[in-house]
Amino acid sequence: VQKATVYWDPTHKAVLLKEGVLDKAGDAYGYYNDSFSSTGWGVLEIRAGYGETPEPDEVTYFLFVNLSSDSKPLKQDAWSREQVKLNKSSDPLWSHTGFILSQLDGLQAGVADWAKRMGKKPLSLFQVQFLNAVGDLLDLIPVLVPGAKANMKLYKEPPMGHCSALIKMLPGYENLLFAHSSWYTYAATMRIFKHWDFRVSEPHTATGKLSFSSYPGFLVSLDDFYLLGSGLMMTQTTNIVFNSSLFSVITSSSLFSWQRVRLAHALAHTGQEWAQTFAKFNSGTYNNQYMVLDTSKISLGSSIDNGALVIVEQIPGLVEYSDQTQTLRRGYWPSYNVPFHKKIYSLSGYEQMWMEHGDDFSYDLCPRAKIFRRDQGGVTDLVSLKHIMRYNDYKNDPYSKGDPCKSICCRNDLQKHRASPGGCYDTKVTDFHMAQRFVSEALNGPTTEGGLPPFSWDLFNSTEHQGLPRVYNYTFITMQPVLFAP
Repeated sequence: VQKATVYWDPTHKAVLLKEGVLDKAGDAYGYYNDSFSSTGWGVLEIRAGYGETPEPDEVTYFLFVNLSSDSKPLKQDAWSREQVKLNKSSDPLWSHTGFILSQLDGLQAGVADWAKRMGKKPLSLFQVQFLNAVGDLLDLIPVLVPGAKANMKLYKEPPMGHCSALIKMLPGYENLLFAHSSWYTYAATMRIFKHWDFRVSEPHTATGKLSFSSYPGFLVSLDDFYLLGSGLMMTQTTNIVFNSSLFSVITSSSLFSWQRVRLAHALAHTGQEWAQTFAKFNSGTYNNQYMVLDTSKISLGSSIDNGALVIVEQIPGLVEYSDQTQTLRRGYWPSYNVPFHKKIYSLSGYEQMWMEHGDDFSYDLCPRAKIFRRDQGGVTDLVSLKHIMRYNDYKNDPYSKGDPCKSICCRNDLQKHRASPGGCYDTKVTDFHMAQRFVSEALNGPTTEGGLPPFSWDLFNSTEHQGLPRVYNYTFITMQPVLFAP
C-alpha cells in the first residue's frame, strides 16, 4: 500500500508531496493499494485535493486514436476555460467546471513530476485530456474524419461502452439491487476502484463524496458506476448514433459528457436536478442512457416516491429525461444499449436499423431484453444478481442464437469466426443498504458463468496487453472506503 500526503505552501504557491505518509492534517492525503495482480483491482482513496498520478506506461494504451490533425478538442478546452473565467463568480456550474479543469491540470502536473523523477517522457496536457475524454472522442470520429460513416461491422462487435445494467426492486420492497457490467476491449482491464472525499466549500455543492469503478488517470468512471454522497446512484449503457447527420450539430462550444457527469454529481440533490444539470451545454458525444436512482425517495418495505428513478438519454442536439419510478415499483429497470425514449430511439436511427436488420435493434425484443424479462424474477439477493449480470449460456439459450455476444455478459473471444479479445469484462453490484456506506462488490474479467473457459491472452498476443494478467479467473471483492464514512 502506497501512502502520500500533499501540503500547500501558500507563501511560495507550491505543492509539497510526502510519500509514505498519511497525515490527516495535510491538505490532501490518500493511499493506493496496488492489489491489481491478486484481485483484478487497484484501490485508490483520496480526501481533499491534489489528485492522482498514474504511471504513464499504465495508461498509454488508451491513447489509440490519432486526432492530432484536428483542433476541435483543443478548441473545446479553450472555450470551457474562457467560460470559467467569465462566469465562475456568478454561476456554480462554471465554478465547478473550474474545479474539474484544475483537477485535470493537477493530474497532468502530477504525471509530469513523476515522469521527471523517473526519467520518462511526460504525458502532455492534451494527452491527459484525451484520456479522460476517450468516450467522447470516439463519437467525434465521424466529425473529425472526413467520410467516416456508420459501419455495420462495428456494431456487430462489442464497441465502446456496450454494457448491461439492472436495477431491481424486490416484490415487497424489501431491498433494492443495483448492477452494471461493462463491455469493451479486454485490453482496458487495468482497473482501479476509487473513493474520493473532496470537501468543497462552494455553497451550491450537493456532495464531494463519491465511490466509483475507474481506470488509471481517469477523473471519471467511464463505465459508469457511481455511489454519491448526495444519496444518488448512477450507472449507464451507451447508445449508438446510427444517424450520422446528427453529428453536424456538434460544436466546440460545449462541455464533454465526462465533464457534465462530474458537474451533475457535484451539484444535483435529485434525479431531476441531475438531468437538468447534465443537459446544459450538450456536446452530443458519448451518447448514453443514464439511470439516476435517488435513495432518499425510497422507504424499504413501505413506499417509493416519484423521482426515485430518472432516465436520461442524450444524442447530439437533444437530452431527454423522464421519471420512470412507476417502472421501478413494478419490479425492475434493465438497460442494454437500446434507447428507451421514442424520440431518441427514432432520431438515433434505431428504428431504421430495426426495420433493416431485425429485433437486435428493438427495445422490447432484442436478445438482452428477452433474457432480462425472463430471468429477472429469479434475482432476489446479491448472489442471484451477480449470476444474472455474469450470465452467458449462448450455446443453449434460444435467445442467444448461438452468439456469445447476444447475452448479458458478452464473450466476443468465443466467436466461431473473427473472434476478438473484447466483450463483457467486469461486473459491479450493490444494494440499498451497502450503497448508504459506499460499499459495493466488483469483479474484473470476462465471465466464466455456465462453464465458459477463463479468458487467456495466449490466443490474442497480437493485441497489446502490457501489465495485464495472462488468464482472468478473479472473484468478486468488496470495495469500501476506509478514510471516510457516509
